[in-house]
Amino acid sequence: MCRRETMKPGFALAILLTSAAVLQAQTQLQTPVHFTADGLTQPETFVGNILQAAPETPDCSHLSFGPHLTQAPDSTLGSYVFVFNMHVVPDNDRCSATDRQRLEIKTELHSNPTPYQNYIIGHLGETVTHRWRFMLPAGFQPSFSFTHIHQIKADDGDDGNPLITLTPRFGTPNTIQLLLIDSTLATPPSQTITLTQAPLAPFLGQWVEAYEKIFYNHTTEEGATSPGQYSLVINRLSDGATLLSYSNNDIDMWRVGTTVIRPKWGIYRSLDNAQQLRDEQVVFNNFCMAKGTDDCPSDTTLPDFSLAASATSSTIAPGGTSSYALNVAPLNGFTQNVSLSLTGSNVVPGSSDVPAATNLTGLPAASTAVFSPNVVASGSGPSVLSITTSPATPPGSYTLVINGISADSVRSHTVMVPLVVTGTPGDANGDGVVNCGDVAAVRAAYGKSVSQAGYNPSADFNGDGLVNIQDLQFVVQHLPAGTSCP
Repeated sequence: MCRRETMKPGFALAILLTSAAVLQAQTQLQTPVHFTADGLTQPETFVGNILQAAPETPDCSHLSFGPHLTQAPDSTLGSYVFVFNMHVVPDNDRCSATDRQRLEIKTELHSNPTPYQNYIIGHLGETVTHRWRFMLPAGFQPSFSFTHIHQIKADDGDDGNPLITLTPRFGTPNTIQLLLIDSTLATPPSQTITLTQAPLAPFLGQWVEAYEKIFYNHTTEEGATSPGQYSLVINRLSDGATLLSYSNNDIDMWRVGTTVIRPKWGIYRSLDNAQQLRDEQVVFNNFCMAKGTDDCPSDTTLPDFSLAASATSSTIAPGGTSSYALNVAPLNGFTQNVSLSLTGSNVVPGSSDVPAATNLTGLPAASTAVFSPNVVASGSGPSVLSITTSPATPPGSYTLVINGISADSVRSHTVMVPLVVTGTPGDANGDGVVNCGDVAAVRAAYGKSVSQAGYNPSADFNGDGLVNIQDLQFVVQHLPAGTSCP
């Protein structure tokens, strides 16, 4: 498909000269940028620092949910991952557009950019490489309208439409499409071209790895000596099967009047066919961005470490101690120190779900944790985690998330272990039964946190340091059938 844009020769030469100067300056002393969720830092802050741009979120339209970019431990990858949470109602596009919804991370144009900021964006005549992992949940539902999970988009000039999108689409069957969107200056303007597509079903519930390489320029027909290039390969992690592949060595990958093009990842979807959509949680991780001759090799080939744990006594009475034998092992020549900590929220006793990380201690109430040692030198060796409870620790079944992070904070791995505190779940007053006395005990401490007078750790069933509605609901759920408390 031919794309023609109007460009003045002098303007084109100016762009080429400026781009060459920028390229020479920014490639000095820069290396590929890798980042993964770490389970410690609030994700919007963490990603904003790495990408030097604030995520675009619907938080302002859905304050009761809180930050829509969260993180959670993933058992398949064995690490924390970024969770992009989107709700059909009431989420929108940053409170500025209500016909669409946006939760995306991105890089962006800066005035007086640093070499690092230049390295993670694209200029005319540059080669960029991106690699990332993502998983669409089982049952993921796109619509007839757009649902982009990745975009390549100009940040100035002719920036109304993205150049490239990766777009799941409703149909018979549902598909995932790689789209090229024409410039508003093209003839005809703003035309959407399907470069390739594949069935969506093999992607659902499966971690995949995408590898994208771009050379930013126009086509030979538009006068480029070295034409624009684009390629994308998406492989399933479980067996390496290629689910989507495309390559083109003469494709228009630039826009008139543009000085910067950047990547975006997340969920950006239209509400024109909202009845076809549902609330979604799409997960991403293991991002890499590189420029020039630098590359983004697969994480499976990079220096890394593994983290394993086994419990020696995971069932204890309140006041007892549980211990876990841990082992850190280097992979592919890894030599960094690994720091160990507990992260994430506890499972509410009796629940089988591990919620997104909100409580950074990860301990039951009225208990302590000690790693010996808490730093494993050179990423190789054992450690022991000891959990000491107290008589006030609430009974129940908990899940602890042990997190290991490399010294450069790039590599992070988790392992989840059980902790069972014997007794009667929901028994806040320690009399061995659950009744209205326990409801009264929770109400007496309601709204109190660890640092406040009146806080009762025996009423803090999820160990988040605050007695609130979740703890009250937990007691109510364990009352004998037909019990009604005043």
